[in-house]
Amino acid sequence: MSPTGTLALTAVIFSTVASRLATAQVVSSGEPKALATYAPRPEYPQQAREKRMMGRAVAIVNVDTRTGEVKSAQMESSTGHRILDDAALTAFRQWKFKPGGVSNVKIPIRFAFDTHRALAVYAARPLYPVEARSKRFTGAGIVLVDVDQTTGAVTSARMLRSTGHQILDDAALTAFRQWRFRPGTVREVRIPITYTMRGVRY
Repeated sequence: MSPTGTLALTAVIFSTVASRLATAQVVSSGEPKALATYAPRPEYPQQAREKRMMGRAVAIVNVDTRTGEVKSAQMESSTGHRILDDAALTAFRQWKFKPGGVSNVKIPIRFAFDTHRALAVYAARPLYPVEARSKRFTGAGIVLVDVDQTTGAVTSARMLRSTGHQILDDAALTAFRQWRFRPGTVREVRIPITYTMRGVRY
């Protein structure tokens, strides 16, 4: 690809429970990631989250090749919600690239809810036990929690699929037994969890 060609990056927005702010993950590799020098994450507007607005879209940013700053940004395709489009564009207009690089960048974006987190009103974070980390234990599993529909409290939790290490399973179960959900929303919830040396994903 020529230095002034069009690059495609991917931004994925998920709702988080603990902070009630959306987190964005910019997934890119090789040249696109190397050329972006500043890439603030789009926010998931509170109003949009409350109304459970979701959608996919593609934004195009025009870059000043002399400075690497974004000159303009527009939606090539819409999320279907003006508030989400505006949130994406507000962030992308702040992006910066290496001078002398690309002149146009195409950025797919998706606003979506992580269902089990979206329904939770309290979500204790699973710990990565020091002993497990020191022994470099990793693994992926699935936890099934049963929920009292009246109170939203978790009544039981068990491993549908083990991480392969009892110490990691126990850490996951200890956290998920503390979760609370909106009353009347769910009876049981499956929660995938992955332990890597970079941390815990769930």
